[in-house]
Amino acid sequence: MSDTSKRVAMLSRTQIWLMSLAAGLFAAGFAIFLQWLIYDDWLHEAGPVEIAGSVLAGLLMILLVFRTLHASRQRKREMIERLEEIRWMNDRIRNSLQTIECITYAAAPQATDDVCNAVDVIEGILNGFLVDRQPQGATRDRQAQGAGAMQDAQFR
Repeated sequence: MSDTSKRVAMLSRTQIWLMSLAAGLFAAGFAIFLQWLIYDDWLHEAGPVEIAGSVLAGLLMILLVFRTLHASRQRKREMIERLEEIRWMNDRIRNSLQTIECITYAAAPQATDDVCNAVDVIEGILNGFLVDRQPQGATRDRQAQGAGAMQDAQFR
């Protein structure tokens, strides 16, 4: 993965496990606390605290949080891979467009303006497509590149 993966924060497997275990312990502890609060404090009935249900609630919470965080991590990873493919495709298209522009200028300089306009339209569409689909940090980088391209267009 390249610098795009640095802009999108992903949880590591260790963080996912730790958060899952913490949520499970919290759920089990909260269930035990509620049993004590209701039976011993409010109803004033002394009796054993049922731990099996609380442990089961904790285990289910661990599974739920782990599955949710793991799925979120997978979605982010897939998004990064798609953005990398789009970036590669964008670079290839831009290189091809620059080749077309140069060949047109060499073959027929009078047709260059029409080709340049068509290239600018295609490049604008590609930039708009990427800006809509990239994370916030990458959007700022792309806008800065677009501003540089606009300045380059003035010197043609």
